[in-house]
Amino acid sequence: MHEAIFIRTSNGVFTKVDSAEIVLLEASTGCVKILTTKAHYLVNSTLQQLEEMLPKAHFCRVNRSCIVCMDHVSGFTMETVFISDKELALGKGYAARFFERVKVVL
Repeated sequence: MHEAIFIRTSNGVFTKVDSAEIVLLEASTGCVKILTTKAHYLVNSTLQQLEEMLPKAHFCRVNRSCIVCMDHVSGFTMETVFISDKELALGKGYAARFFERVKVVL
């Protein structure tokens, strides 16, 4: 089951975003970029604060500055996660948790 979070936009309106629409969260200088299937948002928060709000069953941190929605991962290697049109480094400290979350057929 996906949950919703509310994101404060630049005009002060709190916009409801279903967590199922979130593709990627990426830390940027002093804020976090949230990429959804419909829009992009920039929020004054930390990645850790947002990680605690999101459903753990659907999201996984892949490196120090990125959290991905597992539903949107299109592929991976031992060092890279592919999501949307991005290639994200899979951090060594995060790889074990990521690999526990994916089902692989050899």
